[in-house]
Amino acid sequence: MIESPLTALTHIATSLDALNCGAMLVSRGGVIAHVNPRLCQWTRRPLESLVGSDLFSLYGPGEACEAIRTMLGSFDESREAEFFVPLPDGHRLPVIFSARPVGTSSLLAEYSVVTLIDISRQKKAEQKLIEQNAHINDLSDRVIEQSLAIRQHSEDLEQKVIERTAQLHEAHMETIYMLAIASEAKDQDTGDHVRRLRRMSQLLAERMGVDSREAEEIGHSAVLHDVGKIHTPDNILKKPGPLTAEERQEIQRHTLMGERILKPSPYFKQASRIARSHHENWDGTGYPDHLSGTDIPFEARIVHLVDVFDALIHPRVYKRAWSRADAMKDIIRHRGKMFDPELTDAFVELEKDGQIERVQAAVANTVSRFAQTS
Repeated sequence: MIESPLTALTHIATSLDALNCGAMLVSRGGVIAHVNPRLCQWTRRPLESLVGSDLFSLYGPGEACEAIRTMLGSFDESREAEFFVPLPDGHRLPVIFSARPVGTSSLLAEYSVVTLIDISRQKKAEQKLIEQNAHINDLSDRVIEQSLAIRQHSEDLEQKVIERTAQLHEAHMETIYMLAIASEAKDQDTGDHVRRLRRMSQLLAERMGVDSREAEEIGHSAVLHDVGKIHTPDNILKKPGPLTAEERQEIQRHTLMGERILKPSPYFKQASRIARSHHENWDGTGYPDHLSGTDIPFEARIVHLVDVFDALIHPRVYKRAWSRADAMKDIIRHRGKMFDPELTDAFVELEKDGQIERVQAAVANTVSRFAQTS
């Protein structure tokens, strides 16, 4: 028996009530036909005050009206974007909304399902990191000004310049690890992954003939490769099973979000390139720009290889840890496909020499000593 459109809408509304995120049914004219309990909880409004009201009256006059008009103007298309939910006390709850048409029949075509995911924690974390980075940049400017003045006086003051510069570098490194661990904290990893990546990236760069100072900079920049994950919802990052196409698209956005966080600071120029391009494949099948070959930044090619290797040999929520031998077979199998062939050969040599294993053991020992003294 074919289900009537009205019955189908009822079933859809019932399904929305079971969702853990906010959800509602909206008509083509912008009238709210149904909201689920989670959205009522978020907005701190009873069900009866929301159902039957229109989106314009809920948001009131202002910048949101144009966004609502745009959404309603493309009602028959699927849309996804950052937005907000107004709260009774005047505050805004930042969300990612996804709007999808319900169906194509005469009645179903008049409604769209809108789901909303709360990203307030990610927004607060991003703002805090931006403020901290601004503070570090301000400190950098002041230190440089003081250094220039000190250099004009005496050799004794020249030593202070060196000390200030060292302090500045240490402050930058603290910022880097703070940013990196903030993003890794959303995974089950506690920051050991980025420490291993730093050392392996530096080691591989040196094997490729990069001078030690530049190789060290590549290692430090590698630490921030996944900083954009602070924007990725926890339910996707921690999902134990396969991702849907939409979830995969959402998680791939972390490359662009990482670049957006890092790009404003000249100090993180190299880290910004790594954040955007460390999932590009040598054969052009990666993301987000489908770059191939040497069009992919050299440092991003390094981080791509060592990141995959480290992920393979350590457990993740969605997989068990692989043996080192199996991981190396997989790296070699993807030579010239995912990975730069020359980098792959150099990495194989490092693994055969035992240098990769020694690097990972050194990180484990450092973390263990730190834990014992904490």
